[in-house]
Amino acid sequence: MKTIYLLLLTSLLLCSCRSSRSMQKEINPMKSDLFYELTSPAYQGEAKRTVYLDFIDYSNLDYYTTVKKRGGFAIPLLLYIYETNRFNVRLGEGSLTQTYREFLTEALLTECNTPDFILKPSPVRPVRKNARRMPRELLGDSIPTALPDSALSLKVKILHNETYSGVKLKESSYLWFGGEYITFPNHRANDANTDLSIAVRLSRGDDCLLDKTYTVHHRQQAPDRGYENSVQANEICLRTMTECLSIATQEIVENICQELNLILAAS
Repeated sequence: MKTIYLLLLTSLLLCSCRSSRSMQKEINPMKSDLFYELTSPAYQGEAKRTVYLDFIDYSNLDYYTTVKKRGGFAIPLLLYIYETNRFNVRLGEGSLTQTYREFLTEALLTECNTPDFILKPSPVRPVRKNARRMPRELLGDSIPTALPDSALSLKVKILHNETYSGVKLKESSYLWFGGEYITFPNHRANDANTDLSIAVRLSRGDDCLLDKTYTVHHRQQAPDRGYENSVQANEICLRTMTECLSIATQEIVENICQELNLILAAS
């Protein structure tokens, strides 16, 4: 009876519980790329007019990817141990190879290039709040401080930017010969979800031509397979989240450019 008790106690000690801190420490050094793919060839001709895109200064995204434990349990038996731990993961900008606002800017400049208009970065230098005014002689004559009233200007603001997923760690251990346990891991990444909301304002001087908010929810399926360790599961989780955010961004950017094209073609 004492031997059985000691074996059961040993099996309980073998059930290591993963913490959200250890998972976050594992995923934070990882990086993943956002991507944007044109669905049609880029227009190479001359555009009828130019729209200037104002500087996008805020990604509305936390810097660190965060991991929070949802729960878990273990079934420690004499000959068999089953353990599972579930984690929620929220994407942070520090896990991206570039800032999201830079990615969105490049996506807009890439997509919004049609015979009716081309989108270009505004030549006006953004002025930070509470910053000292730079003397005009240092700015030089080549850098304008404001666009002319006849110029078309597009302001873009990221109102909501949230991408989240999860990781499930599962292990089954069996008592083998010699009193040792043989373990079969089956770690998985969950599907990713993105909730994205972007506001745009197209204006010419004081005239507003378009003032609209675009919102999209996208769900991206994770690979349907298990992995041998948590590092692989975390890498797939991060890759699925960035893919989800990329596709959600592309959907909104395409909608923005289509509506801009309709408005400018009719004007």
